Amino acid sequence: MNDLQDRLAALDAHVASYWPTRHREVLTWGKGPIEERVPGFRVLRVEPAQALDAWVYVSVGASTSAETSGLEYFVMSPAKDDLIVETLAMVAHFQSFAAHPLAIGSIINIGRPWFPGSQCDHLVVTLPYPFGPSLEIAEAARFVWLVPITASEAAFIRESGFDTFEDRLEASGVDVIDPKRRAIA
Repeated sequence: MNDLQDRLAALDAHVASYWPTRHREVLTWGKGPIEERVPGFRVLRVEPAQALDAWVYVSVGASTSAETSGLEYFVMSPAKDDLIVETLAMVAHFQSFAAHPLAIGSIINIGRPWFPGSQCDHLVVTLPYPFGPSLEIAEAARFVWLVPITASEAAFIRESGFDTFEDRLEASGVDVIDPKRRAIA
């Protein structure tokens, strides 16, 4: 094995150790330049433990390019949808360029709804609050959560700051993975 294969295997093992009893499906995105910029990139789709739980889509390989910030990403979804694989491929490709470093509080305009029928067309990078440091901290990378937000919420973050937005989001009690959720700003 080479260094890239070892790192990808370590990332796979980290995700598997976090969800050892849940079925995981390996998905790739064959369109666009993702494989050129992020060789070996894939997404693990983790099935919900119970019918009303979220699906979790986790990137594997986003952190492997020398120009990245060492982040891997996950998105929680109310339903199975391959569009989220494209979203994670887009984010991994975007952050594979040194000119686009991502960090906690970064906003990404994805140019379309994150989920069919949603008004959320941006993502904000945040800590993996639903899962904590045992998912976040891996030997080979740091896993962070991409939370869908609206254009008005993205503007609010730019104007008032990410911490203020997080406080408002927590106080609102909205379900951030509800595609029909109301904007809080």
